[in-house]
Amino acid sequence: MKKPETELTPNSWTPIIGGLFMSKYSRELKCIIAKQYLDGTSSLYLAKQYSISSRQIRYWAQVFTIHGTDSFLPTQHAATAQTKRKALNLMWTNEWSLTHTSAVLNLSSPGILSVWLKRFNELGIKGLKMRQKGRPSMKQQPQRTTKPDNEMTLEELKEELVYLRTENAVLKKLEELEQEKNRRTKKKR
Repeated sequence: MKKPETELTPNSWTPIIGGLFMSKYSRELKCIIAKQYLDGTSSLYLAKQYSISSRQIRYWAQVFTIHGTDSFLPTQHAATAQTKRKALNLMWTNEWSLTHTSAVLNLSSPGILSVWLKRFNELGIKGLKMRQKGRPSMKQQPQRTTKPDNEMTLEELKEELVYLRTENAVLKKLEELEQEKNRRTKKKR
């Protein structure tokens, strides 16, 4: 088998769109590797050549066998809880494996269907509903409305005193840590 003419690294095969990586491996690369496997090249050889697991290569070949040139195109199976449930029902009614069902549905990975199954088993249809992606936004700290001292109650004054003492202790500790860090870097020189 001949080696590819271009260097295939994640940076060269994965286009960056809008600053985000679309997937680890481009659609074109998946199709190329799947064709090579289907043409008789060993999945172990391809795995070593491209640094991709042989299992992943066999999955791509299975998808390519079913979908041909439409392989690895985005699908609408993950759009709603109902479509995810239909995908799980397809697997159950036909008694297919997760891998085969994922290939039939043209999913990028069998892991997607596995996650749906786990969520469905734990939470039912609610587990299949779209979850918000990314980190949750930081909770806003309540704004401290400062009244003039003469308008504050004794309790409010005590609370502010505790807050200010705590804030002061934190700032002192930060300064102490910064000084310790500076001392250590000076010693290393």
